[in-house]
Amino acid sequence: MFDKESLKQKVALVVGGSSESGPSVCSTLASFGADVAVTYRNNRKGAEEVAAGCRTHGGKTTVLHLELSDPETFQSLIAKTAGELGGLDILVNLGGPPPVYADFRSLKTSEFDLMMDTHFKGYFFLAREAANYMEKNEGGLIVNVSATSSMKYSHSVYGLAKACVIEMTRFLAYAYAPRVRVLSLTPGLIDIEEVDAALREERAEISPLQRIVTPEEIALLVVAAASPAFQSVTGENLISDGGFWLLHR
Repeated sequence: MFDKESLKQKVALVVGGSSESGPSVCSTLASFGADVAVTYRNNRKGAEEVAAGCRTHGGKTTVLHLELSDPETFQSLIAKTAGELGGLDILVNLGGPPPVYADFRSLKTSEFDLMMDTHFKGYFFLAREAANYMEKNEGGLIVNVSATSSMKYSHSVYGLAKACVIEMTRFLAYAYAPRVRVLSLTPGLIDIEEVDAALREERAEISPLQRIVTPEEIALLVVAAASPAFQSVTGENLISDGGFWLLHR
């Protein structure tokens, strides 16, 4: 079920594949046999490097520009992915601009729009375009990546946008069943170099499992979700943060 060819002949589109946890997600999916489309906003060089790494696993890759705040381009993005790689079976909505944590009392309209237009609205319309394509073809899986900020009411508009991602997942799962499954994945603090090392260590120490989630583990959850083990699961939210959320219920 989880051998190294479990995603062979599957095409995955990874939004935000060029930075932070994206490269590991792309590489892991490729290591299980998937052909991978890597999107980027500004970092084309980084995306090309990620794609080159994916090719070492023997599959096909492509690099595509994406502006999450521009839904008018999403249909062509799906068409390019399918045209260059032969289809679309898995969408991972992972990217987006850095979080805005401004107090609601001083939150600017531009800050609100930036978070909602990318982390929520962008995810929704891209998921819809992917689901429309999948429904007409072989079906597929959509994984919308939220964040544990969605459960922390002090995390301002970023948390609000990520909470919307979880709810929209359930609506989309209902709308596109039975041919398309839609899940949300909610990681906590991720073990990447961009996050302060002291903060990572502190969070691991106080989490029930005494660890935080790695980018590879996020990718492995996508692999698992695409496997027969999850064929009866849709509309669910998977929290992966070492149990830290249990301390804040």
